[in-house]
Amino acid sequence: MPSSRRHKSSSRSSSSNGGEDDAPPPPTERAISLREIVRRHLLTDVFEASGAAVQRSGAAAAGGSSWLVLVVDPESLRVVSSSVGMYNLMEHRVSIVEDLTKKRAPFRDQAVLYLVEPNEASVKRIVEDWTPTKGKKGPPYGDAVFLYFLGRLPDQLFGYIKTCKELVTRVKVLKEVNLDFLIKEASAFHFDMGKPDKDGTPSPLYRELYLKSGGGGGGSPGGPLSDRMISKLVTVCATLNEYPHVRYPAKNELCKDLAFSFQQKMNDFVGSNASWWYHGDGSHPNTERATLLLVDRKDDCLSPLVHEFTYEAMVRDLLDVDDDRITYESVGGKEGGGGGAEGGGGEGGGEGGGSSKMDALLNDNDEVWVELRGRHIADVIQTLSSKIRDIVNSSTGSALGGSAKQSGKALSVNQMAKALQALPEYREIMSKLSQHMQIAHQCMDAFNKQGLLDLSDLEQTLATGKTDEGRTPKLKELLGQVVEEFRKRPNDGATRLRLMAVAIVSQRGLSSQGDLEKLLREANLSQREMTALRNLEKMGCPLVNPEGKKNGKLARLRDQRVSSFGSSNLASESEYSSSRYVCPLKGVLEESANGKLSVEEYPSVMPLPDPDAVLGSSVIKSVRRPNESVRKTGSGGWAKASAAGQSAQGGKKKGRTGARQIVFVAGGACYSELRAAREVAVGAGTEVVMGSTRCVAPADFVGDLVGLGSG
Repeated sequence: MPSSRRHKSSSRSSSSNGGEDDAPPPPTERAISLREIVRRHLLTDVFEASGAAVQRSGAAAAGGSSWLVLVVDPESLRVVSSSVGMYNLMEHRVSIVEDLTKKRAPFRDQAVLYLVEPNEASVKRIVEDWTPTKGKKGPPYGDAVFLYFLGRLPDQLFGYIKTCKELVTRVKVLKEVNLDFLIKEASAFHFDMGKPDKDGTPSPLYRELYLKSGGGGGGSPGGPLSDRMISKLVTVCATLNEYPHVRYPAKNELCKDLAFSFQQKMNDFVGSNASWWYHGDGSHPNTERATLLLVDRKDDCLSPLVHEFTYEAMVRDLLDVDDDRITYESVGGKEGGGGGAEGGGGEGGGEGGGSSKMDALLNDNDEVWVELRGRHIADVIQTLSSKIRDIVNSSTGSALGGSAKQSGKALSVNQMAKALQALPEYREIMSKLSQHMQIAHQCMDAFNKQGLLDLSDLEQTLATGKTDEGRTPKLKELLGQVVEEFRKRPNDGATRLRLMAVAIVSQRGLSSQGDLEKLLREANLSQREMTALRNLEKMGCPLVNPEGKKNGKLARLRDQRVSSFGSSNLASESEYSSSRYVCPLKGVLEESANGKLSVEEYPSVMPLPDPDAVLGSSVIKSVRRPNESVRKTGSGGWAKASAAGQSAQGGKKKGRTGARQIVFVAGGACYSELRAAREVAVGAGTEVVMGSTRCVAPADFVGDLVGLGSG
């Protein structure tokens, strides 16, 4: 076993482990997605390298096996699952995947590869595997042990491993692979931090971030969860080979503290890994140094609450999704091919009629999902119908009889089921299209059942400060509409809470205590819902504007016109009036990607390379060497707000240029922000990597607010 693990630290480029003699990466490396970088890192630097070492050891010739047993803890299993499939593992001679936390059968003829989080519980279990005790007949695995840790292994745990001689004598590799994060999509990651326990107990993350010491209701990065969050973020940058300029909102003390904490940890990592290289280090002249922008959920509590009608956001908001897995009703029986294979079949129903429950995985492996997730639901249904009709018309044309050639009219679910059965040669793609059509229709069923069309128009007006005709209404008028919506849904406390919160947050507090009390009477919120609403104040969102409390005249002036949330200059590219609101983060990302982000508003921990704050524009030396709109008309009741602007989802991608932009949202990123990052990446031609503690749907954010407690 090596005497020190520091020189064993492994980080990932697309071409090497980052050794001192490695050639510079090709200029196109940054075109490779984060997901692909992680996949290559695991397969090449972990599994392939370990398998080759077993082969070189001659274990098979000595009567042993050349296969590996992979032992993971729950955290590392999710890391592997988010980027590598079981088939890929088998190709790299992994015979079985075992859970470290459970009792395991011995495989004494096979080498073992441990891939775990560097925490005390996992390290103790590894040591227990190799500690002789009464009743043990011998070591559980062969004589080759490979230890890989997702992040930095603390010195005390490294010392604990060295106390186990049976283990030490068998260790062939001990590495920190810097993969302590989960891939959400091609260029997005999260830490899965902040989720409630299985019994519903809220995570302590929000309490640590927003209730501990720090000005303005902010927390402190000194807590264990904050420290873990920053350590995980270091592994992201290490994997990307980025030593970024670190920026943060000047008025946010929490982000400032997190930024300086990250800078220190990143400096420590760079200083202790002499062979690790990064973009812009002076040895890679074709690349530029990245920028990491740290932002905070507290600065925008509106975006996670507003109803959004793009496909992914609706699925996450209105349907039940467990991680990336969704169970949906399949009309017309089992869908062969891709329909049931994603999640393993269904129940009930049969060929030719009825319905059955089917599982699907909504992730980057589904090309239809990737294409449509950022589009408005009306466009999704129209696009799916067109694709299905094109397939039907390109075949015999008789599968649907006369309905096959109905142009411009969306196919019903039953028509699609009939076509699926009649066109076996197109079954795989038809199954996938039918799957998404049925999920989209479930979204629309929930949309109609909850009466969200009128509600969305009210939310959009509150958030943008204008009606869809461009008029700025009186706030009193809108609050009256809020009360009307409350009365329409006496049994839907969750929606009443969201609308109440949207009204308050969008206006940065109501203009008088009287308005608040009136709305609270009408909202009739439960104790849990009241806790969530009042905890908006702990997030820096007053229920009543402080200026309104002090000055009655000012309160009356505020009551005259509704105000917008965020920048009123940021126009939505959506053609639908229900999608006029644009999350504030999108404007920040656009300015960052174009090198125009204000240094005064978003300072850097270390000096930027030039006075104009053109992000990542210089090669530095290594630190190792000191409009007009239309009202609600059109198909399905969706109003098209403008013909100007086109979604980046369907636009032609520009070539990637400039430094990589990394943005991290402490407290959770919502799905409109994930979409915004993708759109900015396409529009600016710059790679944008989006990260967060976790991805939050509206119900998740409300649960986080409840978790702040009633004190």
